[in-house]
Amino acid sequence: MPVGNSDSGVGLWAGQIMFAVDNINQYVDWWHSAIPGPSEGFDHEGTLISTIIVPKVTIGLSNYWNLTLSQSLGNRYMNWNGDTTTIHHRDEGTSTDFFNAIGGYFGDTQIIARYLLFNDGAGVGKRFFIGSGLKIPSGATLTSDPYFLNGEQKTEHRHFSLSEGAYKWILESQFFKKRDLNPVFIGGTVSSEIPLKENKYGFKASYAHSLSLSALTKEINSIRASIGITCDFRYTSKAYWNGVAAPNSEATILNIGGGGALES
Repeated sequence: MPVGNSDSGVGLWAGQIMFAVDNINQYVDWWHSAIPGPSEGFDHEGTLISTIIVPKVTIGLSNYWNLTLSQSLGNRYMNWNGDTTTIHHRDEGTSTDFFNAIGGYFGDTQIIARYLLFNDGAGVGKRFFIGSGLKIPSGATLTSDPYFLNGEQKTEHRHFSLSEGAYKWILESQFFKKRDLNPVFIGGTVSSEIPLKENKYGFKASYAHSLSLSALTKEINSIRASIGITCDFRYTSKAYWNGVAAPNSEATILNIGGGGALES
């Protein structure tokens, strides 16, 4: 199998195919103070658990071009630690419909074409890719503003979904290096996601910019596997509902994770 991460298809030649699966698990223990109003004058707290898998297939179109198709699948579920439900909160997940949400297990689909600008060869050396593509939203998304930013009467609503419901243009560059020393494989990706337009529900997604760094060791004989580590820095700009900035949509996030590659 070619050496590389699950996105790049490093080392693929014309006609070769590589399959990969990413798994993302997130646990958020959240709390906020009482919301003004006679029926919600108490602290709100709960947990939000996300389990997402992203199967991918990368196809070598030529010795310089490859194409990656991926599909996110999964569920986000909120456990509400309250004695009674409110218009804001209840036990619920993204697999089911709600007043302002379409449920489902399918998230966004992503298609990216990449071009190999330079390659030192099959052994040690450097590889540099540039790529561009499209993120296609699924129907599992919010269908109205959950913040009622234009002064509408607040009714029962959901705040989270599996897909943003937004088409996005993707730009990226990837640099990888294979070495004789540990870690034998190091690399990084710089990418941007640019929303193309406001969707039919009045939502315009954030611009997103990220830097991801990764490293992979040689095979460890005792476990017959290689160990990897990733570090991802991500910034998202403000998102908008019907032209009004959505609260808490601007964010800076740092994720650190690990993984491995089994040797056959």
